[in-house]
Amino acid sequence: MELDQPQRALGYIEKISDWRRGLGYADYAFYCTQNGFTNDVKKHLNLAEQISSIADQDWRRDRILVKIASVCTLLGDQETSARLTRDIEPSEAGKIEQTKADHCTDSSFETQFESVRLLIATENFDIVKNALTACVRLFDRFYKDTERRSLVEKTIRESWGRLPVFVRIDLLAGMSDAALTNADLQKARELLNDAKALFNGAKWAPEHGIPVMARLAALRFRCGEPDLARAEVAAAYSLYDREHSRIVNIYKADTLIPLAEAYQVITDVTGAVTGYKRAVEAAVENPNSRPRAEDLSAICLSMARNNVEPDTALWLRIREVKGALGEPW
Repeated sequence: MELDQPQRALGYIEKISDWRRGLGYADYAFYCTQNGFTNDVKKHLNLAEQISSIADQDWRRDRILVKIASVCTLLGDQETSARLTRDIEPSEAGKIEQTKADHCTDSSFETQFESVRLLIATENFDIVKNALTACVRLFDRFYKDTERRSLVEKTIRESWGRLPVFVRIDLLAGMSDAALTNADLQKARELLNDAKALFNGAKWAPEHGIPVMARLAALRFRCGEPDLARAEVAAAYSLYDREHSRIVNIYKADTLIPLAEAYQVITDVTGAVTGYKRAVEAAVENPNSRPRAEDLSAICLSMARNNVEPDTALWLRIREVKGALGEPW
């Protein structure tokens, strides 16, 4: 669906055998609603809700319900949206506000902002994190309104005190990306530099720190500082070379994928393909099929999302690794 292939996505969704099929149907309905194809939306929402009712854990049920509620919000059915999310788990509470923020209007801003502030006041980690993510959406939505944008940014910075540093960095990176979308390079760089300062001020295990370095470097390139961005990507790659022996094998591919993505962003296609090749080799260090399958899937999805075409050697290796996975992988 991210690549605008909804019918292909639907074909895969229908083959899913567990609760994720319900989430897939809700995602499909969300995509169709966003893009104006509403004929089959109700059908797939009903399928999603049926599956949610037999989910074996509350958080799985609630994840489906939140997505259904998001579709209802897009359709203007606030009553059903509120009913579906009334008693959901804290880890899912607040996610609906992100959809509302994306479609907030001038007349509804005050109501929406107050709703988010009430969620922040709960001081529950998951709820606050989801609410602040909604604030980033409002920051983007009302970027041209300097007063509202400043109010939202102030709220984010004053409310993240109990959140881990990596969440704060994600919020700053999200605001920087919004500034770029609105062609405000100066603000984008300011927010990026704040995120970089947070990163530099914390201690990181290599499997956690290297992906953050890579993502900030990619954002740096988009902020119009290509030379510094390339140097930061190279530094992250060098750190991986020095520290990879300390990284547990199930985390190595996840550490390398953001590096490959960063090379693609800085227009180093050879570096990107090399990074993905290393990720594939890292994936097969674990002798178990499930983590190999998960890593291989993540690698292929990353290449698809970032428009990276594997060379012949990488294609052959991907197929070789896939062929060796065995059933049911």
